[in-house]
Amino acid sequence: MRRPRLVALLALVMVMAIGAPGGASSPPTDVNIAVETSLLGAPSPFAASGPAVDDGLICGEGIVVDYSGKVTGFSPTGFNFQGIKQFICDDGSGDFFVNLQARIDFRKGTTFSWNVLAGTGAYEDLHGAGTGVGLETCGPDCILDVYQGGLHIDP
Repeated sequence: MRRPRLVALLALVMVMAIGAPGGASSPPTDVNIAVETSLLGAPSPFAASGPAVDDGLICGEGIVVDYSGKVTGFSPTGFNFQGIKQFICDDGSGDFFVNLQARIDFRKGTTFSWNVLAGTGAYEDLHGAGTGVGLETCGPDCILDVYQGGLHIDP
């Protein structure tokens, strides 16, 4: 009976000594981002809204450039897309890179998850993640991607 208590006590002491993981991070702040994604590879405009924009965590608008991408996982009903997108703010405050994991399903539509990989300028310490959907509403060569999630800045 004493051994489990000793192990628990040692684990608690170690966590206190080195700090709990992520303990210094700020809590995530909600964000919504709409991107008119060009299927022709051209830079795409984005508009961000929500508390993360209001609090100055990210800019309200800019362009998105496909930094890298590949199609995988073909099936009769769809395919997967994995890519990195560079969000460049119009106000010159910096840019940030987002990892995107999408499932394009011909029957159910497009859904994806995303996370911030890195940033420059004001976004050097930006972190966050979320989910999204792709809607076919901005033209024949364009998909409206709607990102929802949370962002935070590490100190």
